[in-house]
Amino acid sequence: MTACRICGSHIAKASYEASAPALTSMMAFIDIPTLAYVCDDCGHAQGADLPDLESFYDTSYRISLESDDHDQIFAMAADGTPIYRADHQAAIGLRLLDLPQGATILDYGAGKATTLRKMCTARPDLHPHVFDVSRDYMPAWDGWVTREDQATYTVPEAWAGRFDAIISHFVIEHVVDPVSFLKTLRALLTPGGRALLSMPDVAANPGDMTVADHLNHFSRASLKRAFQLSGFALETIDGDAFPGAFFAIAIRSEEPVAIDRNGQEISVAAAKAKEICTFWKQATKRLDGAAKQFSGKRAAVYGSGFYGSWICSRIEADVDFRVFLDQNPKLQGSTHLNRPVLAPANLDDNVDVVFVGLNPLKARTAIAGQAVLNRPGLDLVWIDG
Repeated sequence: MTACRICGSHIAKASYEASAPALTSMMAFIDIPTLAYVCDDCGHAQGADLPDLESFYDTSYRISLESDDHDQIFAMAADGTPIYRADHQAAIGLRLLDLPQGATILDYGAGKATTLRKMCTARPDLHPHVFDVSRDYMPAWDGWVTREDQATYTVPEAWAGRFDAIISHFVIEHVVDPVSFLKTLRALLTPGGRALLSMPDVAANPGDMTVADHLNHFSRASLKRAFQLSGFALETIDGDAFPGAFFAIAIRSEEPVAIDRNGQEISVAAAKAKEICTFWKQATKRLDGAAKQFSGKRAAVYGSGFYGSWICSRIEADVDFRVFLDQNPKLQGSTHLNRPVLAPANLDDNVDVVFVGLNPLKARTAIAGQAVLNRPGLDLVWIDG
């Protein structure tokens, strides 16, 4: 039995369980089982605690430090040009926050703070601050954020009530106590200040349910409850601006916030989370069978992100897995899990089978237009069968 991280209700048993190792969002394996619990009282889903959590984020979670311009592709433009995540997040932030001239803004859980830096490039009047639980990112902040506006490990007491706005991108899914996390953000805002948070939408990106360091898998229902319990008036939850994620805007309230218990919304959210857990049970069984079916065959995995890494862990003992394929030009020419990452166009004619490691809700559309992956004699294996 475990307690829900949002409402505190008891959850009798896990809805999904897989033996160790578990896979993190950094595509690293850790020696713990993968667990997913679903709360019927608020519609929240959550994973198990990580061992030595503070050390993990201080020394192991080194996101985007591979190079100065490392970024992730958000989408492909009509002309085939990649659109990168930080650019898209910056544009969303400037649009949704509608910041006043000279606004003081904090990136909480900043990492390299690439999104905030792009916002400040577009709006030089903004006064940026950054905070993270690691010192590894400080070289990326120097030169555009003054040292007195940087903080690591502990937020300065002098920052209480300072900020017109806070952004926190893809952080809250990692924290043990999301409600306390949001209360911390509220205390840093001026009265009426606004917070913009992004986090995965597990219903639109079902792979998130199995990410070991994503301790929280939010539904709209559980996200609303978390903001309400933290003293925020929720303004909007945008699930369209960034497919596969929620962007939420909330305002620091000076009045008590009513708790909205929408039973139907909660029930639908819990049912969807349990459906995703069932999908992963079936996908694991399906992929294990495909690995046996293509035993000894020359294979590639399309996608060097989470889905592709998960596939690697299931097939490498059986198939002759040689390369990853990825559309991101900033990853092409690198290695991942000791294998080269190539552009799809460079797929060797000798490869017999490609395992498609993409979000199953989008995979077939992404593959349909690529002639090299639709040549006669090449087998494609999909996570969803």
